[in-house]
Amino acid sequence: AGQYVGIGLRIDGRWHWRSYSLTSVPRRDNKNITITVKATPEGFLSTHLVEGVKPGTIVRLAAPKGDFALPEPPPEKILFITAGSGITPVMAMLRTFQSRGQKADIVHIHSAPSEGDVIFGDELRDLEKSQPGYRLHLQLTETTGHLEFGKLADIAEDWKDRPAWVCGPSAL
Repeated sequence: AGQYVGIGLRIDGRWHWRSYSLTSVPRRDNKNITITVKATPEGFLSTHLVEGVKPGTIVRLAAPKGDFALPEPPPEKILFITAGSGITPVMAMLRTFQSRGQKADIVHIHSAPSEGDVIFGDELRDLEKSQPGYRLHLQLTETTGHLEFGKLADIAEDWKDRPAWVCGPSAL
């Protein structure tokens, strides 16, 4: 959980590659994976993936890569700070915690422009209700502005005692 895979798709006779975070729980008994793709105006491959790939289309898959992963066993306290699509690798981590019945004291700060822009918004709110120890803070930038580092202690008083995983656009 937390790694990414390369996805290759042939469009107009040319292979195009892009990396996407895995959002599924890694399991040896399940050969299926999930990625979450958001089409953007400048995203050539993402637009093709979101608009639909016809059945029978060959999609190439590279091996999972990346060091953005939790250690085993995971720490007792965790701080996740995510923004926009940076939620995707953390979502795989949260789903893995849930599927394994693992418990941790998790503070998750996620930044998005508005409620409607929160990827996995319903699932995150359900996790907060159902998983003891998981606390979600949504930083909605259109109404409350961007996360200010100096105010981190207002959200997670003990943030300095928590290993942190941070993922999002460079502005974060």
